[in-house]
Amino acid sequence: MKSQACIAAMAVGVFCMPALAQVDAAGPDAAMVLARAALEQDARLPHNPHALLVRFRDAAGVPARNATLHSAQAISLREYTLVPGLHLVATQLPVEQAIQALRASPAVEYADFDHILRPAVNPNDTYFHLQWGANNTGQTVNGTTGTPGADINAPEAWDIFTGDPSFVVAIIDTGVQYTHPDLAANIWINPGEVLDGLDNDGNGYVDDIRGWDFYSNDNDPGDPSGHGTHTAGTIGAVGNNSTGVAGMMWSCKLMPLRFLGPNGGYTSDAVLAVQYAAAKGVKVSNNSWGGGSFNQALYDAINASKSVGHVFIAAAGNGGVDQRGDNNDSSPYYPASYDLDNIIAVAATTSTDARAVFSNFGPTSVDLGAPGVNIASTYPTDSYAYSDGTSMACPHVAGVVGLVYASNPAWTYQQVRQQILSTVRPVSSLANITVTGGVLDAAAALGAAAPPPPALPPAAPSNLSLTKLSGGQLRVAWSDNSNDEDGFTVERQKKANGNNWGPIYTIDAAANATFVNDSPGGGTFRYRVRAYNGVGVSSWTDWKQIKN
Repeated sequence: MKSQACIAAMAVGVFCMPALAQVDAAGPDAAMVLARAALEQDARLPHNPHALLVRFRDAAGVPARNATLHSAQAISLREYTLVPGLHLVATQLPVEQAIQALRASPAVEYADFDHILRPAVNPNDTYFHLQWGANNTGQTVNGTTGTPGADINAPEAWDIFTGDPSFVVAIIDTGVQYTHPDLAANIWINPGEVLDGLDNDGNGYVDDIRGWDFYSNDNDPGDPSGHGTHTAGTIGAVGNNSTGVAGMMWSCKLMPLRFLGPNGGYTSDAVLAVQYAAAKGVKVSNNSWGGGSFNQALYDAINASKSVGHVFIAAAGNGGVDQRGDNNDSSPYYPASYDLDNIIAVAATTSTDARAVFSNFGPTSVDLGAPGVNIASTYPTDSYAYSDGTSMACPHVAGVVGLVYASNPAWTYQQVRQQILSTVRPVSSLANITVTGGVLDAAAALGAAAPPPPALPPAAPSNLSLTKLSGGQLRVAWSDNSNDEDGFTVERQKKANGNNWGPIYTIDAAANATFVNDSPGGGTFRYRVRAYNGVGVSSWTDWKQIKN
């Protein structure tokens, strides 16, 4: 509950933090209510003025964590389950000062701002139903005449596959008008929840029937602004129903996860949305938003979502409009610019296969292009609208990723991503300014054979054992857990020498044991083994030691 002083301050547009004891008693919502009020008062607010994201080291015990929080006049508001040790903490210090105090602690792996993230959109309120991005015959759309074939070949893809009514795509955005007549049949319904005031599925959210609103902290992820509804329609508006537009997936389930308000949203809530989707096993999310600087917590959450095979589709940003700068290689736009192999970063193209003037690019950081100008899609209330932006390009890719994943359920996220990137349609406007130099090609992605899994270092051996033999020899044995290693390296360390390990044998891939001469000079010696191949090396086994 807010103090009277805080209420009075809010009346004149100034915000204060309640005493930590009050926040602790009221739970995380009290602090975040103030944070969201601050955001709604200041559209250019760079980060949460009351809270920040902190990840404690695995080795840090509860006393060390509590002492660290005390030094920063902070308390933990919530702990995330997707990233171990990650907390949203409230502080009564200026957040810049609290971050410095927390970063100085050996118990902290990192501390960062709860940055504001904003939709990557250039709105255009002209309405029309024509989807040149799916099938471009050279038609004139909103005053612009297209080039035949400058599209993603959607009809050819739909000849192969139109979707799976059980495949879920998360819409992490401003919400979705889930009652829209062109979306309602494809809205996700939580199978573990009943509308009864209880948390039936035990995930921490009461009556989350069709997703969650992390911005308002309730079970109604509706869309007051239209941005999320527009992206949802491009992904999964019901196809072949004589109504409105056709999504890239005619059949699917759209999971609305709202964290963006009228002036953006907090990174901490974006992490919650990714966590929610991953906990439900969702393999694809559309993320038409970005901003702020590098944030380790969001990076870690997206990285951790790989555990369920999650592919995170991200808008490359609209630097030509928001003055951030167009080249993401030199001026990163997050989360699209995080160097993670489950992210696909998407630029926007026009109906003539040009790069949209507003679209960010990056020879190493933006993967491909997709239609992002004069895109017609669903819009509140029960309507349709045009909109421009990498926000509009992003859901074309998310929908096709869903088609590829749903039609190949045994594939890994790496295979799905590689399938999308390896089957683009090359265009001169994206050559040398994106990773692939091409535009999304839905038909090729669905029609081509599966790419081989990406080359990886071998799995680490395990179960190391040491056995003394007659004649001064020692048998070093291990379990081989890989079938793609080129060999093994055995290292030895004399205990008295601390970290002074040295390789003593290289063994071929067929071996799971070797014999070494007993170490000269006496003493206690430690041994460890790792595998290697042309890509890299595995981690070491746990060491074992033996006394001569």
